[in-house]
Amino acid sequence: MVCTESEVNKVAGIGFHLQGLFEEKSLYSKVRAYGLAGLVAAGPWIIITLTMAIIQWMIYQFSAVSSEERELFIFSVSYCFIFSQLLFSTQQMTVTRYVSDLMYNNELSKVFPAFLGTTKVVTVLALGVWGIFFLVSPLSYLYKFVLLALFLTINYMWILLLFLSAAKHYKAIGWSFLTGGLCSVFLAIVVIGNNGIWLTGKYPVPLQLTISIMIGMLVTVAGLMMVLLRTFPMWKSNGEFAYFTYYGRFPSLFWIGFLYTLGIWVCNWIIWFGEGSKVVAGSFIVHPIYDMAIFWSYLTILPVMILFIISVETRFYKYYKTFFSYVNEGGTLNQIRRAKQKMNKVLFQEIQRLVRSQMVVTVIVVLNAGYLLSFLNVNENVVQIFRLTAIGAFANGILLVMLLLLLYFEDRKGALYSAIIFFAINGGLTVSFLSFGYEGYGLSFSIGSLIGFVFAAVRLSIYLQRIDYHGFCGQGTQVNMSANRFQKLGEWLEHRQL
Repeated sequence: MVCTESEVNKVAGIGFHLQGLFEEKSLYSKVRAYGLAGLVAAGPWIIITLTMAIIQWMIYQFSAVSSEERELFIFSVSYCFIFSQLLFSTQQMTVTRYVSDLMYNNELSKVFPAFLGTTKVVTVLALGVWGIFFLVSPLSYLYKFVLLALFLTINYMWILLLFLSAAKHYKAIGWSFLTGGLCSVFLAIVVIGNNGIWLTGKYPVPLQLTISIMIGMLVTVAGLMMVLLRTFPMWKSNGEFAYFTYYGRFPSLFWIGFLYTLGIWVCNWIIWFGEGSKVVAGSFIVHPIYDMAIFWSYLTILPVMILFIISVETRFYKYYKTFFSYVNEGGTLNQIRRAKQKMNKVLFQEIQRLVRSQMVVTVIVVLNAGYLLSFLNVNENVVQIFRLTAIGAFANGILLVMLLLLLYFEDRKGALYSAIIFFAINGGLTVSFLSFGYEGYGLSFSIGSLIGFVFAAVRLSIYLQRIDYHGFCGQGTQVNMSANRFQKLGEWLEHRQL
C-alpha cells in the first residue's frame, strides 16, 4: 500500500494548533499562526543566518579588522556549514523515516540508540573530510583544530535538529538556536568591540571570532541535547546501527537527499574555479561575489516555506487523511473517488496559491535588487547575479515543496528522478556556462531549478491522477538482498562498537 496510517500521521505535526489559531478571527491569532509556521519551517535557518549577518556587519564597521582576516573567518565558517550539510544529507531522509516509524510504533527505546549510531557515523565522515583539510591547509594547527571542533558541533546540531523535529519539539528547538545565536553575537562583540581592544591580543582575530561562533553552537547543541534526553529517557545503547536496514529497504531516500543537496551546491563548487574566484589563506577556494549573491537569494524564499507548512498542516491535511483512511480501512469505490477528487483539488489550489505568493515576492525583489543590495555596498556584479539566483531560489523552493509532496504520497521514484534532473542539469549547465564568466553566473542555477521544478510538478500531477491505483498497488518497501546486506553491516558495526 502506498501510504499507511503511519505515513498519514507523520504529516500531522502542529496542524491542530495552527487550525485553532486560524479559526480565531483576531489579527493577533493569525500573526501567531504565521510566526509558529515560520519557526517550524525555517526558524533555525533564520537564526543562524541572522547571527552570521550581524557578526559580518559588525566586522565591517571596524577598520581594525583587515579584509584578509574578515575573509578567513567568513569562508572558514561557510565551509564548515556547506560540508556539514553534505554529510548530513547522507543520513537525513533515511534516519527521518526510521525515527518516524519508531515513534509511530511506540518503540521509543530505540530512538536514542539511533541517535548515537547516527552521531558516530557522521563523526567518522567528518573526521575523514577534516583530515584531508588538515593535510593540505597551511593554517596553524590551533586554527585547524578549532575548525574541527566547529565542524563537529555543526554536524551534531543538524542531527539533534532531525531527532527533535521528528518529536515535534519546535519551540525548544527555536529557543536553543536563539540562545546560541545571541551567545555568538555577544562573544563577537567582546572580540571586536570596545574600539578593538581585544584585537591586539595573543590570538588572531579570525580564530577569536571562530571560537565565538563555536561556543554559540555548543550552547545550542547543549540545549537541544537536554531536550532530547528528557524526551527519550531510555538511554540504552544497543541497536545503534539498526537504522542501516532502511538504506536497503528505502535506498532511494538516501539518493534523494544526497543528490538534492549536491544540486544546491554543485554550482558554487564549479564557479569556484571560474572568473573572479580566489583562494583565501591558501586553504579555501571561494567566489566572493557569487557566494554572496546565492546567500542573499535564499533568504527570499522564506514565504514559500511558511505557506507550505500552513497549507499542509491545515487545509490539505484533513483531505489527505480522509482519502487514505478510505484506502486503508476499506471505503467504497465511490467514497475513495470522491475523496481523491477533493484532495487533489485542494492540493492544487494550495500549490497555485503558494506559487503565486512566492512569485510576487521574487518579482518585487528582482525589480528592486539594486536598491535593496545598495545597503550592503556591493558592486554591480553581485546585483546582476542576485537577480538570476533569486529566480533560481524561487524555483528551488517550489522544487523542494514538490519533492516533499511526492514523498508524502510515497512516490519515491518520482522524487528521485526529480533530484537527479536537478543535480545533473545544474552541474552540466554550470560547466557549460563557466567560460561566459560573470555573464553566465546564476543562469545555470535558475535553469536547473526551473526544469527540476517543472518535472517534479508534472510528475506529481500525473501520479495523483492515479493515486487510488497507487494506493493499492504502490511501491511498498524493498526487503531484498540489499536490505539484508545493510542489516549485516549494522550488526557488524554494533559488534565492533565504534
